[in-house]
Amino acid sequence: MKNKLRTFLLIVIFANIIYFVVFSGRIAPKNPFKETILLDSQNKTHQISEYEGKMLIVSYFQTWCKDCRKEMPELMALQKQFPDQLKVLMISDEPFDKINNMKSFLNLDLSFYKSEKPLKELGIHRFPTTYLLDKKGRTLESKVEGIHWNTVEIKQLIEQQSEI
Repeated sequence: MKNKLRTFLLIVIFANIIYFVVFSGRIAPKNPFKETILLDSQNKTHQISEYEGKMLIVSYFQTWCKDCRKEMPELMALQKQFPDQLKVLMISDEPFDKINNMKSFLNLDLSFYKSEKPLKELGIHRFPTTYLLDKKGRTLESKVEGIHWNTVEIKQLIEQQSEI
């Protein structure tokens, strides 16, 4: 009986370790933007709450991340399609020289900020980690390593929320 119990416990422990290794970081943290203090390129402080009343897409990224770079044009297209309803905020913890070089190279017309805290301290471990927030700052959608945002479903969600 003890051997069966010991085997069962080892299986449960092993399954939890595998789950943690495989899936940790694939689930977006619930509310990292509540703790995010943003710095613009002039080192002026901002908070995401400044944008309350407008829908937001908040994307945590790294300049070296290929999926992040693939996601940015889609986010820019959404912002251009919904200029009065939607604002896209791009947030990294890298120095602004790297951010500005990438922004210039990719010809991006998005708002870029540097997080005052390292992204890992906010629970962001995979990139991009991106959120769609309603006008009150509630999360409507989140994706980790999900680069496709310019979809019919997301556009419908933005249109529905714009009517509220």
